[in-house]
Amino acid sequence: MFLDWRYPIDHIGELLSGALLTAQISLICFLTSLFLGTLCSIVRYSKKPKVLYILVSIFVEIMRNTPLLVQLFFVFFGVPQLGISFSPWAAGVLVLTLNSAAYYSEIMRGGIQSIPKGQWEAADSLCLSKTNAFIRVIFPQAVRDAFPSIANQLVLLIFGTSVLSILDVRELTQTASILNSQSFRSMEIFTFVMLFYYAVTALILLLTRLVYKKWFASKIERR
Repeated sequence: MFLDWRYPIDHIGELLSGALLTAQISLICFLTSLFLGTLCSIVRYSKKPKVLYILVSIFVEIMRNTPLLVQLFFVFFGVPQLGISFSPWAAGVLVLTLNSAAYYSEIMRGGIQSIPKGQWEAADSLCLSKTNAFIRVIFPQAVRDAFPSIANQLVLLIFGTSVLSILDVRELTQTASILNSQSFRSMEIFTFVMLFYYAVTALILLLTRLVYKKWFASKIERR
């Protein structure tokens, strides 16, 4: 078996361009889905208003219990029948955001529910309104408790960007597929792709562990 490692090295620029697009999509989807998921978690936790709670619950259950690829096909191929069309990039970002938001909703809701009832009572004894108590006392602690799961979901989100290759979005996986179709150097190209994904996710997990250790771990020990 002859392996030509020069080929992926010669096309490293194209692979890095795909990796950059993967990073951009991941960042956009992470920020928007975390924000949307947090709002959904508040509604799911408080169960108010009732109508919104029902709608959010339906949304979360559908997104968490159907395949990501099916959701992508539904938005890109199905929704246009209603007269609404999306570009491949927009459809991919929308689906990844909504899918990840559903998971972040449950992650953040779990974080909120993990806070002891005594914290609410302590905030009430300080004459804080429920809104101020949530923002200043409960929510920061919920983020601390949910932080590891937030980081893990970010990694899954990065992996999920590879699904966009189905729609010819030139992220890392699709770029590698194109190079593979031109050269049939599958082993060499996808070895580089795996190393890219591993390096990025390993870096993210390292940074999140450092952040957690610096900002959150000592607070948990003192609680």
